[in-house]
Amino acid sequence: MQPSGRVTLLEPLAVIDGREALFLRDVFGGEVPLSCPYPPLELAFSAALLRQAGIDVEIIPANVLGLRHDAVVRQLAAAPPALVVIPSAWGSLDDDHLLLGMLKADLPDTKLAIFGSNVTAEPLPTLRDSAADFVILGEPEEAILLLAQGKQPGAIPNLAWLEGDELCESERRFPPDWESYPLPARDLLPLERYTVPFARRHPVTTMATTRGCPSACTFCPTHIWHHRTVRARPIPLVMDEIDELVYRYGMREVILRDDTFTWDRDRVLEFCAGLIERNHDLTWRCFATANTVDEELVRTMAEAGCAQICFGFESGDESMLARSGKATTVEQGRNAAHWVHEAGMEVAGTFLVGMEGETAESINRSISFAKATALDYVQVNVATPLPGTSFGRRQNKKGRNSQPRSFRWFGGTTGESDELDPNRLVGEARRFYREFYFRPSYLAGRLRSRRGISVLANHARLSLTMLREVMR
Repeated sequence: MQPSGRVTLLEPLAVIDGREALFLRDVFGGEVPLSCPYPPLELAFSAALLRQAGIDVEIIPANVLGLRHDAVVRQLAAAPPALVVIPSAWGSLDDDHLLLGMLKADLPDTKLAIFGSNVTAEPLPTLRDSAADFVILGEPEEAILLLAQGKQPGAIPNLAWLEGDELCESERRFPPDWESYPLPARDLLPLERYTVPFARRHPVTTMATTRGCPSACTFCPTHIWHHRTVRARPIPLVMDEIDELVYRYGMREVILRDDTFTWDRDRVLEFCAGLIERNHDLTWRCFATANTVDEELVRTMAEAGCAQICFGFESGDESMLARSGKATTVEQGRNAAHWVHEAGMEVAGTFLVGMEGETAESINRSISFAKATALDYVQVNVATPLPGTSFGRRQNKKGRNSQPRSFRWFGGTTGESDELDPNRLVGEARRFYREFYFRPSYLAGRLRSRRGISVLANHARLSLTMLREVMR
């Protein structure tokens, strides 16, 4: 059967070593618990652009519909699309290659494209070892649109392909008008099937008001897609999106997926003013760094409905912060946590174990910091030398081969510090979780919180999930 002009944006359900697995198939690309599927924002933006251009498009969220590869291939083979695009992740790549092969076998005339931080950092292995016709480098939306319009590969920015055995890459550039893209096509997604860790209210969803991060953290893959340039959507357009989330989709909580939402203080204040004026029944959460907030700012955020700020603390040891490229200090972290608590919001923190120079003593300082600042939640990641990051390059020079396909949020490891081997690092991550979450004072504090039993039950479910992830 000849393909139609339809474009299929497919988020696969991965099967890794016989088990189903979910991934953040975005710039971060880590595995997440099966209980916490995030909406695919890049696919929703891509669908909106395609629809705006008059192109027939569908999103198949196989990961939340429980559709394994054979079911997806049968569905598409009944009416082959012209183009299938799938996002990839560090840990899903082998499985993605398998899916691409199955698709090409049954849909030989359909073009196949893949995107993700992993294939952006290293496009040649996927083009050489899979049935992918194209690798999209970095942000996918513009390239997907131009592929769907039938443009030649050389005329499509941010694209890689093979001519014979030779790798070809087009011009790398930022999509010129992400700031003015139409609102994501969330109507093509089963929004009721998505959630996020520690959600306070439902329905809950995610959105992004910026792309890029000004920080230079050596372990983070963000710059593989965005470099270190921050591009922001205008606040009036952001408010339009929030209005749609509330009025059309009935959302009661929104997670802002911006890398550093607070990077521009004036913009945050404008955002808060828009929410205060609208007075929606809406809570929201965001990500920040400790050096981009102050007491007045967090008070205003709380007034505008912010319920939680998650900080990338990463360590409670000054030397580890410096080695990681963090532009923050331990004291800034303490102040930020104090201000947020004083404003009546929750404080979450991410921590990293296993960078160069990490020792049991420096990890102890991180655990002590998390306890002393009375954080509400922590997420502990084990440093992984991802291709395309400076940490990955340094580790490879030391002969420590990067194996990012086992990269997971909430634990897992493929790297090692100068002092601690991989097994020891996993043990230290487990210890961090145990010492933080299973303190009597912490559990009592959860019970005393405004949400009492419900928050403790939620905490218990997610904590057990995180511990299972770490102990695999």
